[in-house]
Amino acid sequence: MSFIFYKVIFRSIGEMEESSLSLTFSNVISDKYINMTRYITSIKNMSDLHENIINFQNIEEVIIMGANSHLLSFNYYIVILVTHKDEKKEGYLIGNTKKLGDLLIGSWPFSQNTIETQSDKILKRLDEIISNYVNIKKISLIYS
Repeated sequence: MSFIFYKVIFRSIGEMEESSLSLTFSNVISDKYINMTRYITSIKNMSDLHENIINFQNIEEVIIMGANSHLLSFNYYIVILVTHKDEKKEGYLIGNTKKLGDLLIGSWPFSQNTIETQSDKILKRLDEIISNYVNIKKISLIYS
């Protein structure tokens, strides 16, 4: 089994160094595609009402690494980044296809532990984050 990694490169803001503007997401292990439209819509709607939830466009490029060939071609990408009050951070990468919509494809921080990247556990985490957003320091929805 080959592992797939996604390197997300963000646009430079001001005088920030290039090396600090990328995250590497590990592929989400799943036997089916997980549609993320509901989560994206919820976070986007919440950003209109809550100061700690923002959405903006800032993904410059996504580089797919570690696979000989990739079955899906993505139109655009979305990253959900969550900062907890204890400063712990987590992130999720979504790729959009014309036929299947917004699909969960990666998780961050990078981990080769497949238990941590099982899609059902990620969906449970996202449900917890959205329903308990007041206990979250910041949620960012970042588009390409």
